[in-house]
Amino acid sequence: MTMREQLPDRRLDWRSPATHELSNDERSVVKSYIDAHERNDLDGLMALLRDDLRFVMLPDPGTLIMTAKDAVDGWVSSGLFQHGYDGWCCIATTVNRMPAAVLYLRAPDDPEYHLFTIAVLHIVDGKIAELTGFDATDKPWLGLPATL
Repeated sequence: MTMREQLPDRRLDWRSPATHELSNDERSVVKSYIDAHERNDLDGLMALLRDDLRFVMLPDPGTLIMTAKDAVDGWVSSGLFQHGYDGWCCIATTVNRMPAAVLYLRAPDDPEYHLFTIAVLHIVDGKIAELTGFDATDKPWLGLPATL
């Protein structure tokens, strides 16, 4: 009860049963998120994010609250979806009972996709309300292959 009172709005409902089974809504959003990455569809990606997105990229400290456009613009300005950072292959998974996408990146002239980031998604009403990214470059994560 005390933990529930301290959690920010839109956090997981601690009263719900623990399950690894994603809802149809969550599966649909994760699939769309993966499709948008693999097609470098920035408008499609932006459409999946809430305009009060809570974004964390670990190990960087702090949580940012931003619009969908600001989030995507920030990713693009940091080099993502630009030449050399636009060859994506992604797989769906769960992390701590949350839907997640594992993003692999292929550099130009490299035949393999390399483990890059794990994006853990909190989905509310068909949109991504929170995205927690984990830098997975050169790290063994969740038994995932280092390359595809």
